[in-house]
Amino acid sequence: MAAPFLLRFLFHPKRVGAVAPSSRYLAQAMAESADISGNVLELGPGSGVVTTALLQRGLPPPRLTAIEYDGVFASDLRKRFPGICILQGNALGFAALTGGIQFSSVISGLPLLNYAMEDRGALIAAALAAMPKGAPFVQFSYGWNAPVPAPRGATVKLATRVWRNLPPAAVWVYRCATTS
Repeated sequence: MAAPFLLRFLFHPKRVGAVAPSSRYLAQAMAESADISGNVLELGPGSGVVTTALLQRGLPPPRLTAIEYDGVFASDLRKRFPGICILQGNALGFAALTGGIQFSSVISGLPLLNYAMEDRGALIAAALAAMPKGAPFVQFSYGWNAPVPAPRGATVKLATRVWRNLPPAAVWVYRCATTS
């Protein structure tokens, strides 16, 4: 998996966003922060390491929808995970691609720091709107701070730092407030 990933990075570095696939430690940390009791949406699954961690945690494949922009990655994911709904498209417009399904979690492997701040904020706001109040939007980042400030009426908290990743990463969890 490393060779195809490196090739995708060399040709599309802003889309791939990392020089190496996420480590299994980062994938496990993200999966542990998710609520897998309902439908789960994964944005930017790339090589499928977080997908694997979600399935290993016990998420049934038919309850996972993944949106991947890159056609090579999307094709590979369809072959490796036949029970999962793999959609090819722009994750920023996930609501149109998923038809208004409500999710118990949204997990993002998108390189958010490569997007304009307004696009980052719109993505997180849309993800929070696609879930019940209190449900987690899980995002990793290589920065020391959250990649997006929490939208109005929401919180963002550091779940963990994963030092066994190249580069080290942080897992952030956004949630809408459960009370008004």
